[in-house]
Order: sequence, then C-alpha cells, then structure tokens
Amino acid sequence: MRHKTKNGLSFSTYKSVSAVNSEHWNRIIPFGSEFLHLDYLRVLEKVPPQNMRFYYSIVYDKFEPIAIAYFQVIDFSSESFGTFIEYDSDELKCYLTNLIKKKVTNHLLRNVEKFNMRLLICGNACISGEHGFAVIPNKYETEIFDVLADAISEISKAEKLRGKIAVILVKDFYENSIRYSKELEAHKFHDFLVEPNMIVNINWESFEEYLDAMSKKYRNRAKKIIGKGQQIKRVHFTAEDIKLNNKTIDNLYNNVQLKANFRMASLSAEYFFEMKLSLKENFRFVGYYLDDVLIGFRTSFSIKNNIDAHFIGIDYNLNKDLEIYQNILYDYVKDAIEKKSDQLYLGRTASEIKSTVGAKAYELRCYVRHRNPLSNRIIKPFIDYLKPTEWIPRNPFKEQELE
Repeated sequence: MRHKTKNGLSFSTYKSVSAVNSEHWNRIIPFGSEFLHLDYLRVLEKVPPQNMRFYYSIVYDKFEPIAIAYFQVIDFSSESFGTFIEYDSDELKCYLTNLIKKKVTNHLLRNVEKFNMRLLICGNACISGEHGFAVIPNKYETEIFDVLADAISEISKAEKLRGKIAVILVKDFYENSIRYSKELEAHKFHDFLVEPNMIVNINWESFEEYLDAMSKKYRNRAKKIIGKGQQIKRVHFTAEDIKLNNKTIDNLYNNVQLKANFRMASLSAEYFFEMKLSLKENFRFVGYYLDDVLIGFRTSFSIKNNIDAHFIGIDYNLNKDLEIYQNILYDYVKDAIEKKSDQLYLGRTASEIKSTVGAKAYELRCYVRHRNPLSNRIIKPFIDYLKPTEWIPRNPFKEQELE
C-alpha cells in the first residue's frame, strides 16, 4: 500500500525482503551504503536475533523511486539493563553499550523489575555508520526526513498489536550530513553525540611500511604484541568450516557479548555461516588456533574499496598471554593494506586502543524521540548525560604523520 506525504512524495513499507520491489530498491543502492544491499539484509532477516524484526520502505516521487529506508524493531527488557549494571567492558560491544551512563544506573535499579522497552531504529544496530537510508543526491535530502517521520508513524501503528514503540532512534550521521539531518528536530527528535567510528586511513604499500611509519615507542610495542601472537595460526574459514565449528564459535562470540554492559541483540554461528554462504569473498571469517584449538575469530566485510570490521570472538583465558585482541586489530590493518583498501572501519568502543593502531575518531550523531511516559522517565538523563566516553587519542606515527 502506498502512503502519501505532505510534501507530495509517497512511500511503501514492507515487513519482509521478499515483498520489497527489488528493481526499485536496487536503483537507489548506488547512492547509499553497501549494507543496504538486499543480499546482506536477506541474511539478517533469515537468521535474526530473537528480539529483532525488520521493516523496509521505498520512497517515490510520483512513480519514480527516489529513496530507500531500513528499520529494525528491537525488544529489550530489564534483563538487558541488569547486564548493563553487572558488566563493564572495554572490548567490542554492540551499539548502545556505552549510551546509558552511570548517572542513570540508580534510576534503572529502581525500575529494573518492571522495565521493558521497544526500540525502533532507522539504521543498523550493530554496524556503525550511515546505513539507515539512501536518497538520490542534490534534490531530496531535506524532504526525506519528513517521509522518514511518516514511515516511522506507520511502522509504529503496525507494531501496536505487540505493544507501543517506546523510543525511536535514527542513526548515525557524520559531520557532513548534519545540515540535512537537523530536519528531524522539526519532528521532536533530540540530537546527541555517540561514540565515534574509529577509522584507519590506509596510506601504506605493505605492513612493514606501516610499522616503519610508527614512532619507536609504538613500533616496539606493535612488534612485542605481534611476537606474542606468533603461536597463533590464522585459518580462513569457508561456510562449511563455520558450520563444523559452530558450538565453539558461539562460545567465543558469547565471551565478548557477555562482557558488554548492554546487549541489544545477539547473533549466532548460523548468522556467520549464512553470511559467508551468501556474500562469499566479500565476507571474511578468520579462525585463530592455538595448536588444534580454536581460541578466537574475527569477521569483516569487503565494502567497495574499504574493509569494515565486524564481530569477533575471544578466549579471554588466553587473551593476556597471546594478546589475541590486539593481534586481531593489527591483522585487520594488515588485511586492509594487502587488499589495497582506502579505509579500515574499526567501529565504536575501545577507541583509545584502536587509536594505538592508527585509527582516527570520526564523530557520529544520532537523533532520538520518545513516545510514552515510561520512556519519558529515562529520556531526560538519556539526553542530559549521554556523551561519548572520555578517552585519550594516541598517535602511533612519527611526527610527519600528523600533517
């Protein structure tokens, strides 16, 4: 069903990838994120987290598609906030791990037994960056936000049978998009900064050149870490390898997830299997072995001329001795150099550690709106105190690298 908007545009909303007009959707893909490709979205829909559902919208000017939008609905309860209160982690976390600061902990403790919240996101909860919508440039950038507000309203109506949407989040916007995204403020959205996306700009022809570009302090540090990881054997997994090791993969993945302050959604080895099966060489799964035992893994996407780091798994009993996490970061850099990538996206969290391998912080802004009295009790501390975690940027390179 096509819905008309006040600005003369219209949109259709779908609950499944199979219902989407793929020809119309694909016309807009060149103007947006690779994570809006239907091949990727189809996998996420096939093996979704238990608490996640999806919606897809195509925006039209008369009969011509001019934009697409992707939405996730996530249900989380007091159990998730209990995890927030119990755990503290500097490792890789899902999107909202750091968003609810200690200043709201007492509020959550008072309400944790009865707290349940449904979150509607325009974007992707576990991938940093502008992956929520795409629009034909230089014409509709302003109008698209009015349509998004209407689409959000329609999705909220569709969700009423399950319960009301409590909070709406539109994520993530880089600095050069803010001039358009501020249109959301007219629809009662509040903006706030979140953890930056940590990105390495690849300027080296080889990993040796990368190490040589470092100052003596960081070069020696890198070599020491890499030396600790020499016992580790790296194995590139096929889809069948992932399937054969699914139980161990689940355990290693959960090791990282359980350290997260807030678990918005959890995946499984089946997700990695289906992603590898569908995207083939554009999705990389590397297993880390000590002797014949799988002790860690890392995953990544090859996106155009970039690499986007994805989920990891670690045996923390061996992490300190073998520096598994730090070796994973250096291996990501090595991959990006070997593939002659332009940029390596390392995502949010652990910003200081990622800066030691050469990642720079790129500011991201989100927009939030609440829809019921329960979320209103959280929205004020959410807005007042939500600031990125303080950290000290490190520059591992020689002085000339600062230019």
